[in-house]
Amino acid sequence: MSARRISAFWHRWFQNQSLRSLLLAAVGGALVPVFLISFGQAFARLAHDREVVQSSLTDQVSISEEQARHVIETGQQALVRLADRLDVRQGTPKCRETLAIALVGMPFVSNLARIDPKGKILCSAHPILVTADVSDRTWWKELSSGPALSAAGPLIDRATGQPSLVLALGLVDQQGKPEGHIAFGVDLNRLEQDLNRRMLDRRAQLTLVDAKVLASDTRANDPIEVSRDSQGRTWSAATQVFVPKHLAIRYAMPDEVLYSSTFFHMATDIALPLIALLFAGAATWFAMEYWAIRPIERLRRIAKHYGAGLVPEDHVGDAFEPQELLELHEEMVAMAARVDLRDRHLIQIAKQKDALVRELHHRVKNNIQVVLSLLSLQARQLETPEQRAPLEQVQARVTALALVQRLIVESDDPAHASTIDVQLLLTDLCAQIRRSYPVQMQRIKIECDCDPMPIATDLAVPISMFVVEALTNAIIHAFPGDATGRVHVSLRVDAQELVCLQVCDTGVGWAETTSKLGTGHSLLTAFGRQLGSKLTLSPYNGGGSCVGVSFLMTSL
Repeated sequence: MSARRISAFWHRWFQNQSLRSLLLAAVGGALVPVFLISFGQAFARLAHDREVVQSSLTDQVSISEEQARHVIETGQQALVRLADRLDVRQGTPKCRETLAIALVGMPFVSNLARIDPKGKILCSAHPILVTADVSDRTWWKELSSGPALSAAGPLIDRATGQPSLVLALGLVDQQGKPEGHIAFGVDLNRLEQDLNRRMLDRRAQLTLVDAKVLASDTRANDPIEVSRDSQGRTWSAATQVFVPKHLAIRYAMPDEVLYSSTFFHMATDIALPLIALLFAGAATWFAMEYWAIRPIERLRRIAKHYGAGLVPEDHVGDAFEPQELLELHEEMVAMAARVDLRDRHLIQIAKQKDALVRELHHRVKNNIQVVLSLLSLQARQLETPEQRAPLEQVQARVTALALVQRLIVESDDPAHASTIDVQLLLTDLCAQIRRSYPVQMQRIKIECDCDPMPIATDLAVPISMFVVEALTNAIIHAFPGDATGRVHVSLRVDAQELVCLQVCDTGVGWAETTSKLGTGHSLLTAFGRQLGSKLTLSPYNGGGSCVGVSFLMTSL
């Protein structure tokens, strides 16, 4: 999109907006940086709290791992002490009693047993209910034969049916030959329950996990594991191995607990700008409504009244309007008063001018009537018609001027009469010609066919003079002797606004009258030129003649 189109788009957009919406858009735009900063703070807080949560979960699982490790170390110390007892190493009948006494101080241990190198249980704290030979057991094969502590499992104890972890201390004689193991099983359920009881936050969950299963999980490398329970709640957990390859501790907390303050602060960070926008929008709406829109609407109504010429005597502004609008209102009242005073002065001048123009038109009309009277008086002193004919033609022409002046005087407002109805003009003009030639009218009929149309007063004179000259020429020259006929005056406007004015007669035609045109032809040509057209001469009905001019309506 070009820069011009973008500029045009914003120009149209601004034209279609109200002052209130533009100001609200400006307030919203001003708060955009605040929104961006708030969103940035919210996400920064979330990232920071994730680190805090990760550190907290790691610390908690480390504490639980230390507690569980203490249990393992306690059992290992017991095994070391028992390895020094001769009855335990030899598996004598007193071995069972010794192991039972040692088991009393280890609540998380399900059983203690002395196993020879071939996997046969020599003695145990609790009776072995299944079999005394464990050489075929998987966990037995996982134990190390050296003098170090080794582990196996977790597994399900066949005697108790509970998950257990087997820890065994290898025994060797003085020559380093293996003598079997002293082993004990850790009740993982009791250990897990005890670790959960020691936690300060009861909403957390601590579980013991098989380290081999954990190693196969692709999420094991993530410091924080996120999961969802059957109720749809999300949990975050940290896991730490405390018996390598065998057992790990997982400490989990619901996200709604871990991030409760985070969610609150994020909601606050995001909500505060929204609340600020709502309050700013409401304040802007109220301020614009009562301090701008309503005063402007009132000023608009006042301006409308002023435009209609309704100027009140006293019009005070609202006391709650801003100072600038009050000053504008006072200036509008003062301006209206000045305009009203000037209008009254102009009206008075216009009335005086109208009176002068009316008087001028009446005097022109009277002067024309005086000229007509003088021409009539001069014509009566001549004896023959041939002598009176030139004066009668001049009288007809002056009569046309008098007719135009009469129509101006008889208009509703002669001082501002800029147009005359051409139909009325030509109809009266034909009637005036009939009265001027009463003898000829007994054998010649004058017809007037004209469309009603306003014409400018400065064009009414050449049109009138053209028609008078053409009519008098037709009456005098087209019907010699006692010939009869008719003269047709027409004015038509076509679709292209071309005005066609014609005076046609059924007389002898141009072949018989061309030599007699003389001054009349020159006058017709001059009047046509004033109308912006050339004179056209054409036959009419095979024997008569037509004289006409054509000019555009726009020239009127």
